[in-house]
Amino acid sequence: MLSIVDDLAGIGPLRMCAHAPSADDPDDLTGLRVLLVADVLARVVELRGRTVLIGWTCPPAASADAAGIRPADAHGTADEIAEALGGPPTVHLTSRTYEGAGGLSLHIGEATTTGGAAGEGDRDALALRLLLLSHPHHEPVDVSAQAVDAAREKLANWRKAVAAWADEPSKAMPAVFVERAGAALENGLDTPAVLRLLGDLEAAVDVPSGAKFETFAHLDRVLALEVVRDVGRSHSTEVYR
Repeated sequence: MLSIVDDLAGIGPLRMCAHAPSADDPDDLTGLRVLLVADVLARVVELRGRTVLIGWTCPPAASADAAGIRPADAHGTADEIAEALGGPPTVHLTSRTYEGAGGLSLHIGEATTTGGAAGEGDRDALALRLLLLSHPHHEPVDVSAQAVDAAREKLANWRKAVAAWADEPSKAMPAVFVERAGAALENGLDTPAVLRLLGDLEAAVDVPSGAKFETFAHLDRVLALEVVRDVGRSHSTEVYR
């Protein structure tokens, strides 16, 4: 299990390399998933105040940009990335066995789909991001059209709720939720646990709407699902509490 606190704390930039397989098969989402996990890991580390530099051993991909994955700082072979980043990566993410020397290796499970179940466009890409984050990063995922539709609906409902909560007075984030989410991310990069916590928070009747808004917005700095996208737009008069 990857422990960000114990293994990735340090001084200076953290260099990472995502060894994403080429996406020759449109039904193979493994490469995208490797880049996604690298993106989330970088966001978690940066929340702790450390700069992260990322290299990809694959070319830029439009699908990665649509899924909210930040662009790489370098592309090329492992040696070319090390030169571009000013030093060898100390964290490697791959769906295969890492055969390089030095550093930590994080294994990413395969992700596959059939018949274009992942869909197209930014909305579907972020629903796919939510779906992939709903599974442990080391386990294989079979992406179905039904699962993407469910993720799209969940994301739409969360955005609607967050937009309504934004109209309420701001309140401090509930410490218990924030602490549990932080522990899940820093000890295993457990995004499924964070998503379950957000579901619990949404349903919590004893947490003020303003506190729910602040917590969702804060954790979205890691999840990058754009849950605040609809804030300020016209929405239903129903208030989510």
